[in-house]
Amino acid sequence: MPRCAPFPFDPAKFDCTHQVGGIQTALIDHPTPGGRAGEGGRLALVNTGSPLRFTVALDRGGDIVEAFYAAHSLAYLTANGYKPASPAYHSGMDWLMGWPGGLVTTCGPQYIGAAREEDGWKLGLHGHHSNTPAAVEAILNPDPAGGIADMRIVLQITDSRMFGPVVSVRRVIACRLGVPEIRIEDEVTNRGNQPAAHNWLYHINLGYPLLDQGARLVFRGRLWETWGRGNHIDDHPTPRKLDLAKNVPGPIPEHTGPGECGMLLDPAAERDGLCHVGMVNRRLGLGLEIIFHPRQLPRLANWQHFGPRGSYVSGIEPFSGSLFGKARDKHRLTGQMIEPGETRRYQVTLRVLTTPDELTALARRDGKVL
Repeated sequence: MPRCAPFPFDPAKFDCTHQVGGIQTALIDHPTPGGRAGEGGRLALVNTGSPLRFTVALDRGGDIVEAFYAAHSLAYLTANGYKPASPAYHSGMDWLMGWPGGLVTTCGPQYIGAAREEDGWKLGLHGHHSNTPAAVEAILNPDPAGGIADMRIVLQITDSRMFGPVVSVRRVIACRLGVPEIRIEDEVTNRGNQPAAHNWLYHINLGYPLLDQGARLVFRGRLWETWGRGNHIDDHPTPRKLDLAKNVPGPIPEHTGPGECGMLLDPAAERDGLCHVGMVNRRLGLGLEIIFHPRQLPRLANWQHFGPRGSYVSGIEPFSGSLFGKARDKHRLTGQMIEPGETRRYQVTLRVLTTPDELTALARRDGKVL
């Protein structure tokens, strides 16, 4: 591993690495009706040694649920809490009954998006990944005395059935001690003996107080379509309406119950060849930058659900594949199959921003949706 220079902590002043940061694992209880507690699943608790702390749900595909920067939550959490993962949630819209929300929910590895029938299969919302437990291959903690600042979790998640398909995901979640940043690296491999469908989406769910009235979503690109009602998105979007839709409003009546709206686009890359999107909250002095490669994840969805009581969330969702189904999607890509033995690689970086210069730099990456 690379060594950190200069090291942000003095190793002569503590005995245990967890005094300054690192990764620990635990079981969490999930309250059940009647005040009893039931097992909610395995967690990895990650303290980056900066004000950024987050949890990894090991029984939910290694997804990131809670995420805090100091006192401020970055993520939206549902009322479900940590329900144990279950294949019962693979049917129709039942995925919503088990979903805890969280900073990063992974959708796939075969299908993503709406519940539907496709390729002869009855598909549940957003696929199997987030309801599949992960096998822990390794947890590597930093070694301050040795000058090693890196920490990582290595996981294996397999979506399989007899006679196939068999699709595995090798996930690495990596951080560096003292740095408020998360890097997710996924390798998706077809372990079966026939081609399998492959669509992949990172459902990044921003919540209060990072997401609040007056904050600004940051992205730009070429529009494919919009859906829903509210916050200036309708059947006749204009560049001005779409720009206004990136200003976060207060709760809106159209988003009561399942009300929502959103847009889908090809995100524009910067000079470094990467897409830099996210959110800036000037009042809070806090931002989140999301970085990914458009060759890996060529589409971006923005989901908005500003419900009047509690359900207040916006999703920034880089993806590859078909979100609504082949029969409807104009944006779908050809070649969304993965051959036996083939591996697809993805990397997403989430970086917390706190200084005026950092927030300004991200805000300058904003632009029009045309």
